[in-house]
Amino acid sequence: RDTVEELAWAIAASEGQFLLMFAHCNYAKWRKRVVRRLHKISSVPIREVFLEPSACTLYTTLRQEIGEEQPAALMVFGLESVTDLDELLIATNQVREEFRKNFQFPLVLWINDEVLCKLIRITPDFHSWATTVMFEIPTSSLISNLKQKTSSLFTKVLELGASEIYPNDAILGAGYSQEIKFALRDLESGNHELPPQLLASLNFVWGREAYGLGKIDVAITHYQKSLEFWQQEPRKHQSKPENNGEILPGLGVPTFISRKPIIRPRGEREAVILFHLGLCYCDQAKQYRPTDPSYGENWHKAKEYLEQCLLVFEQEQRPDLVAKFINQLGQILQSLEAWEDLASLAKKSLALHRTYSAPVQLAQDYGFIAKVALHKSSWQEAYTNAIYANVIITKVTEEQGVAQDREDLLAYATGGRGGSKKLSYHPASIQPQQQQQYPDYQENSALSCLNGIVKIDQDAEQIINKSPVARYLLLLAQAQQHLGQHSKAISHLERARELGIGDEPKLYLEILETLETLYWQQKRYQAAFTVKQERFAIAQQNGLLAFIGAGKLKSSQQNQLAQNHLAQNHLAQTKNKGSATVSQAMTASDWQHKVKELVQRIASTQHKLTVIYGQAGVGKSSLLEAGLIPALKQQPIGNRDLVPIRLKVYTDWEKELGKRILESKGESSSPLKVESLKVEGYKNNLGLSATLREQPANLQPANLQPANLQPTNLQPTNFEPATLLDQLQKNQRQNQRNILIFDQFEEFFFACREPAEQKRFFEFFRDCLNIPYLKVILCLREDYLHLLLKCARQVDLDAINNDILNKGILYYVGNFSPEEAKSIIYNLTTRAKFYLEDALLDELVNDLAKNEPVGEVSPIELQIVGVQLQTEQITTLAAYRQNGSKEKLVERYLEGVVSDCGSENQNAAWKILGLLTDNYGTRPFRTKDDLGAELQLSTDHLDFLIELLVKSGLVMKWQQEPDAQYQLMYDYLVEPILRHC
Repeated sequence: RDTVEELAWAIAASEGQFLLMFAHCNYAKWRKRVVRRLHKISSVPIREVFLEPSACTLYTTLRQEIGEEQPAALMVFGLESVTDLDELLIATNQVREEFRKNFQFPLVLWINDEVLCKLIRITPDFHSWATTVMFEIPTSSLISNLKQKTSSLFTKVLELGASEIYPNDAILGAGYSQEIKFALRDLESGNHELPPQLLASLNFVWGREAYGLGKIDVAITHYQKSLEFWQQEPRKHQSKPENNGEILPGLGVPTFISRKPIIRPRGEREAVILFHLGLCYCDQAKQYRPTDPSYGENWHKAKEYLEQCLLVFEQEQRPDLVAKFINQLGQILQSLEAWEDLASLAKKSLALHRTYSAPVQLAQDYGFIAKVALHKSSWQEAYTNAIYANVIITKVTEEQGVAQDREDLLAYATGGRGGSKKLSYHPASIQPQQQQQYPDYQENSALSCLNGIVKIDQDAEQIINKSPVARYLLLLAQAQQHLGQHSKAISHLERARELGIGDEPKLYLEILETLETLYWQQKRYQAAFTVKQERFAIAQQNGLLAFIGAGKLKSSQQNQLAQNHLAQNHLAQTKNKGSATVSQAMTASDWQHKVKELVQRIASTQHKLTVIYGQAGVGKSSLLEAGLIPALKQQPIGNRDLVPIRLKVYTDWEKELGKRILESKGESSSPLKVESLKVEGYKNNLGLSATLREQPANLQPANLQPANLQPTNLQPTNFEPATLLDQLQKNQRQNQRNILIFDQFEEFFFACREPAEQKRFFEFFRDCLNIPYLKVILCLREDYLHLLLKCARQVDLDAINNDILNKGILYYVGNFSPEEAKSIIYNLTTRAKFYLEDALLDELVNDLAKNEPVGEVSPIELQIVGVQLQTEQITTLAAYRQNGSKEKLVERYLEGVVSDCGSENQNAAWKILGLLTDNYGTRPFRTKDDLGAELQLSTDHLDFLIELLVKSGLVMKWQQEPDAQYQLMYDYLVEPILRHC
């Protein structure tokens, strides 16, 4: 109290003059208490400013906040949360005199131990001006606060159950970990020992923190230490649950239903720890392939811990908690393919979830039953239960104001809008009394019949991700597939695909695989091939495949399988969840150094222009999309956000570039602020347009201010070069550093053939080079470099000394050396747990290097041979030689691509490939007319085959005048094609 009064007196005494004070407090709760007291007793009004984590300067930020006003006093919060505090403090020390000149009022900065240390080290002059007031918390309060924090964590975990798992900071508040460390240090310095129960609770906190960081072994260690305490004494007054004759599989105790839970925290906390240990072993299991013994071992460990967890809840007479956690065991049984146990568990969990009105879990129960029915080939039963799961999950989202299309929902059960298809209702769900309650049940959807069973309140559980919806759509489609309802199955799979990958890449891959099969069965070969390429790309991004074939690498998405987290896990403490990151394949390869070199060029003040060039198929576009662009988005330079804007379509380059610039406005890491805004770009968890109520917290009106919302002249109908330039210049003034990336730039010269069109672009290009901080990247095949010279002569490029092909501007991307290739193959296969014998790796690299004149390895050939190795599961030198070595692998890859064209199109596809070779073993150019003259195919049929062969990477399209020409991608393809033809 005395310290608060001292601070209030100092503020009042210095009104009208500059005074710098540091208010030191390590604990947010204690600080709030002090601030409330300070406002209450202060004789002068004290204005408050909260710094954003992205703040780069202190003086400028405060100046913008107060404008010309001189408040009576100003308190600043949030220094401890600033992302780059060192940079902010350096800038503060440099302009410290400005505070004295322009701030004629007391300035109070709230700091903690960490901030104080940095102030002393980085800003000694600024620190020397200040008086520091210490607000220390009594020891008894420290221990009490720690107990309260850990208790609230256990309470929230029990409240949320297994379906919603949030990180510690979402429950305890940002900075909780630092505060706990401060408290423990203060207690240690005072020689205070922690009570054993508190230490056990803290081990639970640390275990969750480690788990969220992907440190599963560390998490297990902390959980085990915590569990030792909770299990060291038998729980007192244990009573046997009432027996209603039902046994949970593997638990050996009866289930029961009770409306009056008896609170016994020790047992509940033991169960929570057991549940989290089960989660750890679920994660461990997912790191192995199903054929690996460790896969089953870890799933069985997870099963044991979940069974123990449920047993404790049973003994504690908490069926409500059994209901919240039981479905995690169901997921484990599903992974173990323990179908009988899963069927038994699902029936019992149905009763629990009906009793406790848990619709999300109820939908999952029906999903389990549908999955078991699929395994037993009970297609109608699978279909009916999949409908129930879909209806319930959609009903939940509808009650939350999320579901938009009720007619689509009704169509699930009626077989179409307005239909009257009679359902075979599940007898356990739809009883005669419910049928009487809904006399028109035969003509209504399952939703109507379930309305009497599923009671959903407005505060029903949130659908925390898209996975449940996608999973039940997949189950429904799989049942319909076997019932011969292929068109409806495809429709449901396409809807599931639209929801995106979410946090469960394996689920998404299963959706794609099923959709690919159905497309194939309907002879929609092009659609099937597109899905197949996406499937390979997603699997490769997430470490499930080592190679992708001839496709382009994509950026990875954060918080996916490769980050070692459960599908529904929200403990991951990554920033910008879902944002693009550098492809793990790129990181695993030796091309990571190329990404670093390019980022350094962008960061430097020397390189206004970079021209990336190389042969076709060496991976230039992959380098950009999977490496450079996500790397730039993750790495601000100084106080400027790097915002890459990529263009690869040039038929209407002004319009396309304008769209990309508009899209990039939302990619800055600085938050968009405006009082009232309809966020058109934001979609809810189901991929549907969201209301303002559903938008993220950082987009809620209370957190939005008009100050940082900059006007734009760039409208969808106004894409003139002058307008584009004006917007790019405005972006620079908003602390953005734009990087214009013109990928596959050789396409420009064929999309814009007229000299006037080309001059218009290069005038724009010239003006871009004259904008401060803006950088330009051109990426094209080396065969077209001469066209840059031709067009650049039309304008004066002073910014680059009129030397567009200067050695300092050019950046070459070529083949791999044998050493690089060996390292890349090793890293990729290790990451995907597809281990190759060392002798095989050596021989494979030698074989790959034979075709190139200087002993290099083609990236695309490496991918083609690699993908065939993993398709055929060849991992030893003996198997490699037995299966015909590299040449035979390439030949079988060829056969696979031709097979993708469809059985009735294979002869035509081989003929096209044959026409792209000759008896001299060369790869002649052919136009579409040349190919059509030799083949009696319709134009659409020919276009389809050519497009598929180009997408497969076997054929290269060359834009030439007057018509495009086609050529086999590589010489080594000629021999196997001639052999076949």
